[in-house]
Amino acid sequence: MKLHSLTTVIGLAIGFAVALPAIAETDTTVTVTKSSNHHYVYYGDHQIYFAPETKTYYWQTTSTGPWQSGTALPLESQGYVKSGGVEMDLDTDHPYERHEWVVGHYKHMHDGDDKRDHDKD
Repeated sequence: MKLHSLTTVIGLAIGFAVALPAIAETDTTVTVTKSSNHHYVYYGDHQIYFAPETKTYYWQTTSTGPWQSGTALPLESQGYVKSGGVEMDLDTDHPYERHEWVVGHYKHMHDGDDKRDHDKD
């Protein structure tokens, strides 16, 4: 009877020895998120944004009209983006969604100022 009990104890010990590392392991999920900031050049004198990464312009045909976007500006606006502009990073895919903030922070800056901003008030 002792041999049977010893065999049972040894069997249980081996079972726990094999199962214990599996119990001790935990699944860890690491999620890496890309920064949601996007880089733009803002031409404040004419309310035009340019996203260099996607080569997309954002503009309004009138000061109260809807925002439009495309890979080229209307012909009458193309001369406004030859030089200058203010570089900035915004936390949006569409810069006009933060337009009020941009105007508030850059109202004294003009296209020729060409300064970088990485301040995220």
